[in-house]
Amino acid sequence: MSALSVNQSVSGYRRASVLEAVAVRIGAGLVEWAERRRVIPAETVRQQREAARRRDELALLRGDILGAAHSGLLLPRR
Repeated sequence: MSALSVNQSVSGYRRASVLEAVAVRIGAGLVEWAERRRVIPAETVRQQREAARRRDELALLRGDILGAAHSGLLLPRR
């Protein structure tokens, strides 16, 4: 069915103005952008978990080195 036949078959129908069409497109784009922001890719989640795990491991190693240094077990580097 063409746009002309739709316009003729529906009484009181008027075509959207250019401004209304632009507003609809902008609104749809904003909704799409907001939806994309809410979705976190699985790869990003995996990288964040691995980074947190590495930070925890480094914190433990740092604590072990400081403990060894304070106890006199750690030999000075030359």
